[in-house]
Amino acid sequence: FLYTGMFAIVAFYLWMQLEKRMYRYAKPAGIAALVWRFVLTTGTGSIFAFLVARQAYASAVLPPLFIAMSLAWGMAVFVLVQAVVGGIGDDLLRRMKNLLGVLVALVLYFTVIYHMTNLYFARQTEFERFILLDGGVYPWLFWVGYVLVGSIVPMLLVWRPAATARSLQAAAVLTLVGAFAALYVFIIGGQSFPLEIFPGFDVSSSFRDGAIAHYAPSLPEVLLGIGGVAAAFVITLVGVQLFPILPADVTDR
Repeated sequence: FLYTGMFAIVAFYLWMQLEKRMYRYAKPAGIAALVWRFVLTTGTGSIFAFLVARQAYASAVLPPLFIAMSLAWGMAVFVLVQAVVGGIGDDLLRRMKNLLGVLVALVLYFTVIYHMTNLYFARQTEFERFILLDGGVYPWLFWVGYVLVGSIVPMLLVWRPAATARSLQAAAVLTLVGAFAALYVFIIGGQSFPLEIFPGFDVSSSFRDGAIAHYAPSLPEVLLGIGGVAAAFVITLVGVQLFPILPADVTDR
């Protein structure tokens, strides 16, 4: 999500900032990368949308939700990388903060639609109660980690009249915090809740059928996740040094 979405934002930024000094293939490459972003993330979302073995998935809302997630969270990473490598001018600040706010709002919108769709079906009621109300750590991560810290606060930071570059960077950091919270709830929480095979009946066995699973990430798993994010930053920083994907003077762009 992070590095591929960020790549799409960079490609789109390339397209919008195309000038004579850019390579003549920059515009076609930017369009192709953006189209591929939609194709790839639609495929990833469809994997979950076609998966009927868990209550959390099997929803047609997931492909567009995944696309919005990749663009919003990739934009957040791009903001932080841009701040490190070149700084943010006033005009660029205005455009980036508005785009980040819109993308974060779009993810929140699709998330609301996803849960409202689940609540419409009686068979999903117990799962939604588990995720949103009484599922232990998952409701806390969803409401506090994703909705409040990762969505509402970033939107307030970027859309307030006196927004600054620091406000934008803080919003980007909080967006990424909310991203990890949302993914944990969706992936781990979604797999923890058992599939209701026979509605109205209790199912149990020695294989823990019908029981809610409990999971805590191990140290190697935590390090693997951190390493993936670090690799995305390294790839981006190397790309910035090797290719002219950023304007020479960001204060004038």
